[in-house]
Amino acid sequence: MSVGRVEFAGLQIEEADVEWTPAGGANGRVAARAARIRGVAATGPLAAFELDCPSLTVTGDSLVCRRGRLRGALGSLGSQDTRFNARAGADGRLSIDLDSFALAGGRSKIRFSLADSRWQVDATLDGLELERVAAIAKPWLALPEGFAVGGAATGKLRANGRSDNLLRAALDLSLSGLNFADAAGTLAGEGLAAALRASLAADGKDFEMEDGHLEVTAGQAYSDPVFLDFGVHGAVLDVAGRLTGSRFEARALKIVHRDVLTASGSATIDFEGEALLQEAKIRVENVALAGAVPAYVQPFLIDSTMKDLEGAGSAVGEIEIAGGSAARASFTLADIALDSPSGSISVAGLRGRINWFSDELRSALGGTIDDTAFESAVAWDAARLWGIDFGAVELPFATTGRHFRLLEPKLLPIFDGGLAIGTLRVRHAGTEQMYVRFDARIEPISVAPLARAFGWPEFQGMLAGSIPDLQFAKGVVTTGGNLEATVFDGRVVVRELQLRDPLGKYPRLHASIDVDNLDLRLLTNTFSFGMITGRLSGRMEDLETFDWMPVSFDAEFATPPGDRSNHRISQRAVTNLSSIGGGSGGGVAAALQGGLLRFFDDFGYARLGLSCLLVNDVCTMDGVEPAANGYYIVKGKGLPRIDVIGSQKRVAWTRLVRQLATIMESEIVVE
Repeated sequence: MSVGRVEFAGLQIEEADVEWTPAGGANGRVAARAARIRGVAATGPLAAFELDCPSLTVTGDSLVCRRGRLRGALGSLGSQDTRFNARAGADGRLSIDLDSFALAGGRSKIRFSLADSRWQVDATLDGLELERVAAIAKPWLALPEGFAVGGAATGKLRANGRSDNLLRAALDLSLSGLNFADAAGTLAGEGLAAALRASLAADGKDFEMEDGHLEVTAGQAYSDPVFLDFGVHGAVLDVAGRLTGSRFEARALKIVHRDVLTASGSATIDFEGEALLQEAKIRVENVALAGAVPAYVQPFLIDSTMKDLEGAGSAVGEIEIAGGSAARASFTLADIALDSPSGSISVAGLRGRINWFSDELRSALGGTIDDTAFESAVAWDAARLWGIDFGAVELPFATTGRHFRLLEPKLLPIFDGGLAIGTLRVRHAGTEQMYVRFDARIEPISVAPLARAFGWPEFQGMLAGSIPDLQFAKGVVTTGGNLEATVFDGRVVVRELQLRDPLGKYPRLHASIDVDNLDLRLLTNTFSFGMITGRLSGRMEDLETFDWMPVSFDAEFATPPGDRSNHRISQRAVTNLSSIGGGSGGGVAAALQGGLLRFFDDFGYARLGLSCLLVNDVCTMDGVEPAANGYYIVKGKGLPRIDVIGSQKRVAWTRLVRQLATIMESEIVVE
């Protein structure tokens, strides 16, 4: 029988042929062919469809076909050529067993049964290509726009439904070579090996996940900027929840990242939202910092000096996400150690509790819970930051949103002294509105270890002073008073400090500096410049720097009037000062090494000093008083008397800086 077109149960069948060859009674051979079959919503149109049953057995109202053959292009399921067995009963029940069904680039053994409009599929899957699986599943479960997936799957599938609707499904799959990536490239995976089990129940277009289990044992995944290697630390995820469109609400989940993290809780994920993680309440049952720091922290430090940070110890806590943003975090730290092999940071015995709230949640909870719930405190036994040693301390603070406040004055031990912090407050951290207020007093600290930490020559003496009401607002650092420091047995005062864009590419500084009664022996013993004893006072008015390089100032430094200390200057210092003043350093050195002067290591002087007015890269220089052919840099005293006279009034500043650098780096000792 040939039919040009027939409509049956919602199907449109075109160019159909049906053949029956009797073989005794109602038995025989049946073959059916159709050029096209439309109306199959699950797969799309079928083409070149062939169904051949060489042995159809009719028993009462039941039909049984053994060793049949199915061929054709079955829409999204692809081209087929497989053997099958089928049974149709008088009650309308139909069952079909397919020996080798081609599915998504692999082969599957499938049992399909139908009773009225209800159907069930049991399949053993082998080598399915996940990219093609995603295309087949699109009518029921669509991936986010631009999301790509690849790899292979082997395992079992059971599903049942009614008409075109899926009601339940259960998966037990092994995934290999799993790759995925979102459109923005911020989420990706490569070469993943995983085991996946899941049970789904459909509710209209929604799906209820009753039991989901994912175990990843190999491959890498990336979620900007975190990179995870599951070959080193495997991971297990157990989840139950509901999928509505692109939104998955996990009412219960547990994450075990082996030797790194154990956590549980609930979460809402929106695959098409601005933020992937919309809501979450997570209990962090354990964080092992030995694994967590390289996995979760180092990626955020990759462009910093702490990119090699390592950790030990553990932490527990809670995290809340609301509206796609962090709302609360609370962590208890236990005997944590942090260390950077490059030496940028180390902390031993870090412990305490950190409570952080978003601004919105803090306002909502204000007055409803005890204020102590918003407080934090951390302590350590010892710490080092960029070579600076910090002693044991406990720091109580409160942090909300982008704000931080030290709750009480604290002495932060530094080497053999410390920093007595009276006020430390930060608001709007990391934004253009960032504001910092800091007030502290420097308890006497030996300068030598500080100098070593900064890579400077080892100055001697003590550093002490005050930092009054330092503020950072609108990109500018100012102080409410003078910065004062006691150093080199004298006093340094910084006035009118203003620092613009300190964290930018080109910071700019304005200040005036007073120097009072510095001990020159302590200062000059640090360098190869040459020894000078006595005292030095002076000032530097209207200092301006660009990218920390001076561009203008008016400075003068000299022996203070009435100074009764011992005034001596070495041969090397005389030579170097002569060179700075525009004289002939080589000529002075020759004179010092010849005649009577070569027997003297140092000489007495009455006064010494230099001044410089820097404008447009030109330093206009002067000394302590005029001389016959210039100005006195050093005015000698006693026998043998030696004077250092500068002859050049105008010197290129960049040349002078290079000259000073050469003197400091020189290892030639004249005296």
